[in-house]
Amino acid sequence: MEITRKELQPGVLVLELRGALQTGVECKRLELAVDQLLKENRTRVVLDLSRVPKVDSAGVGKIVNSLSRLKVAGATLHLAGVTGMIGGILKLTKVDRLIKIYPTATEAAASFSDASQPKTL
Repeated sequence: MEITRKELQPGVLVLELRGALQTGVECKRLELAVDQLLKENRTRVVLDLSRVPKVDSAGVGKIVNSLSRLKVAGATLHLAGVTGMIGGILKLTKVDRLIKIYPTATEAAASFSDASQPKTL
């Protein structure tokens, strides 16, 4: 799995995930990316899953863990590009009730209030 960072709007960082999010190295990569966001005091984060064809239980767990870690630091996490099997898994595990999900990363980034300036931790 590859992770690409993009800033679509000032203060909103998008992590584009490409490839399966599953047990092992893939989950570790997401964990390390979230560690970096926390070091940088990023508070508005979008995980773009539009190019993730497969997620296993460890991947779902890592998404929830990422949400928890970011929340503790005062940050907000949104998901984007969730479709098909991944959408079904997130619904079945009720993760869709914990994290706001948007059709695209652009819509998720725009959902952060334009009026408020980016916060620092």
